[in-house]
Amino acid sequence: MPSPQTTQPTAQDDHSKEQKLLLLAGVMQGVALVTFPAIGTVLTGSDGFGLSSSSYGLIFLPQVIAAIASSFLGGQAAQRLGSKNVLMLGLGSDALAMAVLLVSALVMHQQALSLPLLLIATALMGFGFGGVVPLLNTYMAAFQPQRIDQAVLTLNALLGLGTALAPALAALVVGPGIWWVLPLLVLLAALLLLWACSGLPLLMPKATASTDDAQAPRPIRGAPLLVFLLVATIYGLNETLNGNWASLMMSRSLGSAPQQAAMALTLFWALVTAGRLFFARFARIFPPRLLLVGLPAMLAVVFLGISRLSPGETNAGLCLFALAGLGCSALLPLIISFGEQQLPQLGQSTAGILIALYQVGYGLAAFGGGALQESLNLPMQTIFGWGAILALLQALISLPISIKVRGKSHS
Repeated sequence: MPSPQTTQPTAQDDHSKEQKLLLLAGVMQGVALVTFPAIGTVLTGSDGFGLSSSSYGLIFLPQVIAAIASSFLGGQAAQRLGSKNVLMLGLGSDALAMAVLLVSALVMHQQALSLPLLLIATALMGFGFGGVVPLLNTYMAAFQPQRIDQAVLTLNALLGLGTALAPALAALVVGPGIWWVLPLLVLLAALLLLWACSGLPLLMPKATASTDDAQAPRPIRGAPLLVFLLVATIYGLNETLNGNWASLMMSRSLGSAPQQAAMALTLFWALVTAGRLFFARFARIFPPRLLLVGLPAMLAVVFLGISRLSPGETNAGLCLFALAGLGCSALLPLIISFGEQQLPQLGQSTAGILIALYQVGYGLAAFGGGALQESLNLPMQTIFGWGAILALLQALISLPISIKVRGKSHS
């Protein structure tokens, strides 16, 4: 027992350069992930790719499938190939996704050609996301074992910063008709990170990466795995309702200008980032176990407000989507960090499995939102109204995790 504690500070110091690089990779991954929704008006506009709502939702299906597959298989791949190699494969996939998106711009008015290219691009993005993000979370938890909650929250705050940057950059380049600048910048950033990773060891500390007898036999202490999987899935649904449909809700249902629609997405991701930083800084005032239940309850109220918006209420929409960002902010990092602590039998696969289920929710919202809207002729307000029910359900299912955390802290 004493020996891991005496070696942890040294390991953390030795990995300071790696941690900085991983945080930068988190920012890039956030920008890359939201690049497609950020240019949603280009993808669905008549002067752009001209996709219908169902086709727009369809392009995210390969992303979800690839992300789930790579998240589930990432732990095994890391053991066989090494965590560094898997990380580099993910970054390379991000770069290829942006390259294919740029190629699709050449044939965007020929949907028979552009749609398959978009499907390939999002599949590559899903493979990159599923390979990179679980490893980033595992690395940060391993490098700072004494501060897992704060380390994971900080990483995801910077990932959130990237997701906020994407729509902000899109607002600058979509109007002038140079939207392709956004994927070009992401491509260059991914290539630079790939080059930087090749020059660093990026070795997982032995105390975390090993599966020896000292760690393997520990029983699962905390909420059952099924509870974590349900919470991660429902959270993916709730986040994606905002992340993929906020701009279209603003433009189509509220009649907002393209810049205002992009601003809604920017505010959402900006508050996701700010909330993660805020809650990581004031963890004593806002205990993580309370946030796990309180934030989705707050999100349910916000979704209910969005469902009651009427055409022309642009300012109210902007405020509500900003509050939705705050409601989502700390949830995914907390689900992952609690999972890392309470599901030790899963080892390095914990973050990958939880992110895979998060991606299941992402897919259900990204693809299902458009399919439901077109097949049932539903207004977007109704979809967000259903989101309020899901958010409340997430709060209720999270209670066992919160209770177990409280019991552990008192023991």
